Amino acid sequence: MAAGGSPELCEAALNTAPHLIQFLDSQNVALVDQSAWALGNIAAEGPKFRDRLKDIGVLPPLIKLLESKDLNLVQTVCFALSNLARGEGANHDALVKAGLLPPLLNHLRVDTDPAVISEAAWVVVYLTSGPDNVSTQLLEHKLIPLLVAPLNDFGGLDKKALAIPLIRALGNIASGPDNNTAALVHEPEFLPSMLRLIQSDCRPVKKESLWLMSNITADETDTDLAKVIDAGFIPVLSQIATHQNFDIRKEAAYSLINLASHGPEYAKVLPHRELLPGFLDFLRTQDYELISLGLRYVQLLLNSGIPDAPAMLSEMNGVDALEAVVILSDDRDQHRLASLLMDTFFGENNQGSRVPTPIPGTPDASGFSGNPHSLGEGGNNGTNLPPQYLKRASLSAAV
Repeated sequence: MAAGGSPELCEAALNTAPHLIQFLDSQNVALVDQSAWALGNIAAEGPKFRDRLKDIGVLPPLIKLLESKDLNLVQTVCFALSNLARGEGANHDALVKAGLLPPLLNHLRVDTDPAVISEAAWVVVYLTSGPDNVSTQLLEHKLIPLLVAPLNDFGGLDKKALAIPLIRALGNIASGPDNNTAALVHEPEFLPSMLRLIQSDCRPVKKESLWLMSNITADETDTDLAKVIDAGFIPVLSQIATHQNFDIRKEAAYSLINLASHGPEYAKVLPHRELLPGFLDFLRTQDYELISLGLRYVQLLLNSGIPDAPAMLSEMNGVDALEAVVILSDDRDQHRLASLLMDTFFGENNQGSRVPTPIPGTPDASGFSGNPHSLGEGGNNGTNLPPQYLKRASLSAAV
């Protein structure tokens, strides 16, 4: 009754919750399963319902049911717990104090049923989207290998979507401190699994995996970034950033821009002749985020120390793309950065056309530059576009 019902029906369902909680102790497995399912649907109606269920004692009997040998029941219980962990103000500490972590992680450790693993992983998704102290406790329980290990088993057509909560939980971990990223990168099967998943023909899996990698490439540790490069991500990310639909290309673009933002030595390893046309396409859209990414890429390319970068941009009609941003963008920061790039790197010839300007002090192989034209030292040139590299949280905390 609660699932998708009117507010009145949901209120009526909430009034039945004390009885449903009592039924969780029944010896009738079917009754227990239906009661857990109903409680999960009530919790899904919003914070008011979720918090009321916690107040009347739903957590201890639900968590105890994780010890059941009936995997269908465990799956239903995980569904209910994920809704109780979901959303702003979900008070994850209360779930931890109620004893959730050991039995939940045990299912990730010992179960082989992909549906059960996936449902348990959804609980982890919401736990890792909350306070860092809960994520820290999960990592202390050796969570990362428990999330990575099943990824290789979810390759079949009927199982690919089940990998999404595993990937999102890993992405939530990666969006935290850099030591989280290091723990992921040093997990032996993590990078090989992600290299395969960003090439998945399952669109949601590909998109979630690319978002995860954008958080990995935002890491500030050179050794971790070197592992990503050595694992072969740049050619694959470059192909995705130039040959997919814009929403997928955008996710790959974040990783490439994050890598290049770590300095000229990283920017120079990117295949710019392959990438530049695609990023110039971003500038020609009317999408704020794509235009921002396109501008950031052009900014990084022109400051990379690659001698022919301005000429390359001119050759591929990049000046026209920048002029389009100046003329058409309503955003002050985008307008300013596009104008600054044009004025700095492209002067006008006698015919009034923009041509590359010789750049004194071009950075040498070490990345050192005395270049007075250099833009982007420190990240944003007085604009809000975009920071040097950025970890992006998922929507898990809000949905």
